[in-house]
Amino acid sequence: DRFLARGVKEMSVTKKDYSELAPLILAGINSAEVEAFKKRNRDVTLTLDAGLQTNIQMSIAKDDSLKDNRVSVVIMEDITGDVLASAVYPLPQVNNWDMITMPVKDQNKLSQWVTSSDLGFTYATQPGSTAKVLTAMAAFNKLGLAAADRKFTVSSYERIRTKGIEPDETGLIDMGRAIVKSNNVYFIKLANEEKLQEQMGSLYLKTGMFLRGVGGYFYSKQGYNSVQEEKWRELWRKTEFNTRPRYDPGNIRRTRAKGISGMAWGQGELIATPAAVARLVSGVSNHGTLTDNRYVLKISDMEMPVKSGTQLANDPKYAGLLKGYMIRQSAGKLPVLGISVGGKTGTPERVWKGERINDGWYVFFATKASGSGNVVVCIRVESTKGSSDAVKLAGQHVIPYLLKANYIKNMLPKPVHLSPLTPPENAVITQE
Repeated sequence: DRFLARGVKEMSVTKKDYSELAPLILAGINSAEVEAFKKRNRDVTLTLDAGLQTNIQMSIAKDDSLKDNRVSVVIMEDITGDVLASAVYPLPQVNNWDMITMPVKDQNKLSQWVTSSDLGFTYATQPGSTAKVLTAMAAFNKLGLAAADRKFTVSSYERIRTKGIEPDETGLIDMGRAIVKSNNVYFIKLANEEKLQEQMGSLYLKTGMFLRGVGGYFYSKQGYNSVQEEKWRELWRKTEFNTRPRYDPGNIRRTRAKGISGMAWGQGELIATPAAVARLVSGVSNHGTLTDNRYVLKISDMEMPVKSGTQLANDPKYAGLLKGYMIRQSAGKLPVLGISVGGKTGTPERVWKGERINDGWYVFFATKASGSGNVVVCIRVESTKGSSDAVKLAGQHVIPYLLKANYIKNMLPKPVHLSPLTPPENAVITQE
């Protein structure tokens, strides 16, 4: 429009490949080429296990304790990147056109939850403490193995989580203990004082997480666009990496949900889908390499190759340490889950319909029943009391069907040894 000021506008354009159809159109609808195409084997075999996904969805639907929640469950393999399931509750009303096409803004005006898309891959929210795995990986990538021994003193007045069954611990905390006990203060201090924002940004771009609404992806990363990624980084440097007021080591609570502090423990402007968090953990369980997701196993009689991998960890040893921390973090959940796994919980807070709500997240990996590698599961329960509900859902509605379908087996449990706490002066030590 020549009457408006000149500016730059970004938009998403869907590219479609018509290379298979173009020769047929040129040949003509009644041509021999079209007849041969019709007789060709055009079967497509997906990686998704329809039986597994259906069983999980039906099991969740029968659970009255979840009738006021919305649930997403994403399951994938770490070595191949194969997506096995993306279960949701409630199910989409596929026979109601108005509901299936209703904008999210209008959905939020309704009293009930509505599902109109694949929530596990397309609906991003604050991931909470599951993002601490990424913050820890960023620390390893910058500091090397020394990150494991990086310690911070956490005092009673600094604690973010002061209630519940597991408040933030006080004392001299190292990374292993901070992951296992999910210490918010530790990761706020780690990200700010070691200036991890650039390393964290790189991992957001690789796994598909969004910071300030940009940088992520949903199903697959479409190539590497260095120019676009640098634009996103420049935006982050002007905004999230440069918030006011600035981080104050003497008063971390003031900026706990802003900028780098919020990013460090999965709050603020950081949002992610369950698929993105599952990708992060699949990279951890696969020795630091994230394999791009595969959705199609075969086209006709031709098997699709496993896609390329992206290095999340600069050294496989970093992923090995994080994997050990996650196994320790989930050791106490054996009675609920029924098997030993490695995982990380999260209870983010966000605003929905003008009210503050908590979501419950749980992401975990379990050893495959046959062959090498792991199966990774990420669960999000929206508007619930916390991560304990997501852990409970995993034990009741996900793990039993993975075991039944012979996807996973029990890990050999290892003794859990935590570093002793060194209390600061006048600190209050939380008894576990």
